Amino acid sequence: MRKSLARFGRFGFLVLLTVAAFAAMWWVSSKSDGTTVSGSEVAAPSPTVASKTPVVAIDAEPRLCDVTVKFSGRIEPWETYTLGFEIGGRVLELGVNEAGAPLDDGDRVSAGQVLARLDDRVLRARQSEAVAQYEQAASDMQRARRLRELNSGALTDSEYQEYLTTLALAKAGQEMAVKNLEDSAIVSPVDGVISRRMVEAGESVGANDAVFEVIENRDLLLVVGVPESRVLELQSRLRAVAEARRGPLRDPEDGVFRARVQLEGRDVYGARYDRIDAEVYRIAQTAHETTGLFDIEIRIPNEENRLRAGMIATAEIVTDRLLAYRLPETAVLFRSGKSYLFTVDRQTEPMQVMFWDSQPTDVWRARRVDLARLVDLGQEVLVPAGEVELSNLVVRGHQRLADGQLVRLIDSEEEPTESNFTAGRL
Repeated sequence: MRKSLARFGRFGFLVLLTVAAFAAMWWVSSKSDGTTVSGSEVAAPSPTVASKTPVVAIDAEPRLCDVTVKFSGRIEPWETYTLGFEIGGRVLELGVNEAGAPLDDGDRVSAGQVLARLDDRVLRARQSEAVAQYEQAASDMQRARRLRELNSGALTDSEYQEYLTTLALAKAGQEMAVKNLEDSAIVSPVDGVISRRMVEAGESVGANDAVFEVIENRDLLLVVGVPESRVLELQSRLRAVAEARRGPLRDPEDGVFRARVQLEGRDVYGARYDRIDAEVYRIAQTAHETTGLFDIEIRIPNEENRLRAGMIATAEIVTDRLLAYRLPETAVLFRSGKSYLFTVDRQTEPMQVMFWDSQPTDVWRARRVDLARLVDLGQEVLVPAGEVELSNLVVRGHQRLADGQLVRLIDSEEEPTESNFTAGRL
């Protein structure tokens, strides 16, 4: 009996101790609040135990960026020359290429190289005849001059003038014969490539008939059509480049109206060809009568002769250069006509254990940054550095964030799941 009473006493003591502990906890909690909390109000959880949204953040630093616009077009030769004989006749022979074969489409030629010759036997005979006539007229003129010096009355003025006229006509005939002989050959005016050959050896051609078409392709032109809404922007850039060239350049790119050309084709492995640095050469003064677009000519270097006229390419034309943050487009949210993004800030807040505040701890909170101005580049956007200051930019997990919301940082390699982006704890 005595043992049962002792056991009951210990149990009662433990019950009283538990009740006292709960009472003390309730008293401390109500005292720290300072106000009576209604049954419908719930205190905010401690930052250390509150739900945290997992996000991926990257460091964002401003740098000098190119603002570009994209247009597609076709590559054209730098210049095209249509060549023919200035006199008619029969084609005697064609020029030869490096392999010794007759010149044909695609063969490279150099300035001054003979491309074709006419049968010039008649022309050479006429030249010889003209030379003989000139020599005869010159000899007669020399005798007449000597005779007049010896006896001024031996020749009348009209007779002497006739000798002068005959000599002049003979000289003109000789020059014409030489010119006709020279015109019996076609000579390339530039270093280039034969794009078309229209005749064969042995065929007869008329004066000024097209025989060869030669293109100059050391440099090529990408011609793109630009709508009028963009022409003023490009014209402003052209003036800015011209102004920069007049003074010392802090950056060589400031003195170049840069365009980067990307061929539309791919290699056998499906990879794109390397981009080519080019330069805007000319902006048309009038719109195309058919398309209504303004032609922009972009000069492309082609020293290695890799490019061909007729290829399709896309040009990224640099319209401005500014100090900005280059961000992935997915980092920016576009809602209700506004654009904004989120960064995360480290804050120090007290850590609560049960009902007591302990040592402060570091937490991360989302901060909304509204964007007044940005440049959309497709998969990327540019945010001018002078308008906002960005660091720890949230690039994943920001779709449902709110300003001031607690977050936790995860590695970009961590595979996200739906549960990751709805709740998370440190």
